[in-house]
Amino acid sequence: MKLERSYIILYYLVLYLSLLVGFYYGEDFAGGFKYDLQTHEMLLNNLFSKNIIHGLLNYDIFYIPHSPIFIIYLLFLKKIFIIEEVYRLINLHFSLLLPFFVGLSLKIKYGLKKNDIRFLLPSIFIFSPYFRAGCIWTDDNLLAMVFLSISIYFFVKYEKDKSNINNILLSAFFLAITAYFRPIYTILSIYFFLNFFLNLKISKKLLFYVIFNFFLALPAFYYIFILGINKWAVSYLFRENFFTIVSLSSSVIIFYFIPFLIKDCKSILKKTLNKNNFLFYIIILAFVIFFFEYERSYSGGIVLKFSNLFFGNNYFFYLISSACILLIYFIFFSNIRNKNFFDSILLIILFMLEIDGVIYHETYDPLIYILILLLFKNEFFIKYINKFNIGSFSILITFLSIFYLAAVIKTVGLN
Repeated sequence: MKLERSYIILYYLVLYLSLLVGFYYGEDFAGGFKYDLQTHEMLLNNLFSKNIIHGLLNYDIFYIPHSPIFIIYLLFLKKIFIIEEVYRLINLHFSLLLPFFVGLSLKIKYGLKKNDIRFLLPSIFIFSPYFRAGCIWTDDNLLAMVFLSISIYFFVKYEKDKSNINNILLSAFFLAITAYFRPIYTILSIYFFLNFFLNLKISKKLLFYVIFNFFLALPAFYYIFILGINKWAVSYLFRENFFTIVSLSSSVIIFYFIPFLIKDCKSILKKTLNKNNFLFYIIILAFVIFFFEYERSYSGGIVLKFSNLFFGNNYFFYLISSACILLIYFIFFSNIRNKNFFDSILLIILFMLEIDGVIYHETYDPLIYILILLLFKNEFFIKYINKFNIGSFSILITFLSIFYLAAVIKTVGLN
């Protein structure tokens, strides 16, 4: 379906202006981004006031669970632009590379022509309270997502032309930058390596790719394992059990899938939540009820918060999260073929992202949108993008707007 180019430009211009308005008023409806920046600036003053080497070697003294590379990035911004509002504004515009490269990737992957309505899809990021707050207050996770979108752009180019090794190396290079800003994203290399391995087999290109990655990883390996400066990276891991992480993550993941699956909702539910799977559902529910343990007043995801807010307990969460686990199994694991295999790997990686045991929406937002638009090969998502129209767009924007409004109400209510 086509849309007038002038309408597309006007639409993005309005969204861009909304970001500038948000910047002017210090928007942080995701909660905590402004505080995080203040914490990072305190770290700059305590550790990096002398020089970068001193800060790196003493990072474990005042460590926080954020990469020192991100702190150095802030240091350079502060040194060059001095005034906080100026470097934050620069960072905001740099963050806009995320929807830009997702748009470029969509154009290559789906062969989008001029005025294609699917050029509106990257706008979903600008509706995200996490993307907006990350842009405005300079967030390490969002910066990592920018570099990941560039990495995936070259990966999409590789999928179209497997003979060009430059796309493989550039994808690896930007994935490495992603990981240096947010080390947990190192596990995404599993997905890319398996793709390259199964396509390239044992070849010179694969060997060159492995050696290139080895050299990219050397500085991090030396810093974390040889120098032993790693409290900031490992002190927060495995704070909750496996079933707690899976149940919480599943509920958040399915939440973000809703607008993309809603048109197939009837057939998905019919095949998943039926009498044949009822025993399977009961077993999952029993495990969740027995093993779930989450005593934190913060985080946990929208379903857990809803359950506690409206029912005063976790029972609603138990029922919904168990159904979410069953849905994920049906969509990604029930029929593992070649394409489904890579989707299954991505799903396992999504679960692994929360091995610290504290479930935040920002872990999956905007990451999950990038995966849906560019990497997932599941038939539901592919069909959604191929048949994207005004109706699909309306449902998507309505969902995003409601979630954004809920974030506004939550923030205003807390204040």
